[in-house]
Amino acid sequence: MLKNTQTFIFVGRSGSGKGTQLELLKKALLLKDQELSIKTVIMGEIFRNFFKESGYIQNIAHDVSMQQGKFQPDFLTNTLFIKETVNIIDENSILFFDGYPRNLNQLEVIKELLIYTKRQKPIIINIEVKREEVRKRMLSRGRGDDNDKAIESRLDEYEKFIVPMFEKIKGDQFFEYLEIDGQGKVDDIHKNIINKLNF
Repeated sequence: MLKNTQTFIFVGRSGSGKGTQLELLKKALLLKDQELSIKTVIMGEIFRNFFKESGYIQNIAHDVSMQQGKFQPDFLTNTLFIKETVNIIDENSILFFDGYPRNLNQLEVIKELLIYTKRQKPIIINIEVKREEVRKRMLSRGRGDDNDKAIESRLDEYEKFIVPMFEKIKGDQFFEYLEIDGQGKVDDIHKNIINKLNF
């Protein structure tokens, strides 16, 4: 049963379509209840806004993401994540996260935050798409940071940091973990998510 304080955490490789599925789930929930308050924390957007600011750290961070295809260090990611979340979190809204957590340390940060704010049983939705498939998708979408070197680096970072996180999640009863096959049609993937959530 959906609670007003339900928390959804979308995870998946770059190009897996997790952002699209997040938006479709939001729309589906609002169709059921237009009075719902839904708030989102999307780390990609937060970093893109950060890159637009002028500053030494911003310049370094821009190069790390856009040219090197590396994940940002925890001190910076956690700072931006916590600042954004503290500003929007409340006791009555459904909360969506995309792009955080990305490693075991960040998993502990978000768990501590959710326990502190009395949000139980967050649902982690992993949109699983094979590495070669997302590589093709990223090359075809033509974003500025989607060059061969940056794409391979991002995919390597995913294997190094995010994949080990899943075993920790599966063994932690605080989280509910759903793995979704993200290889098919967008609408079919969405229906699969809705069916697994059983709202």
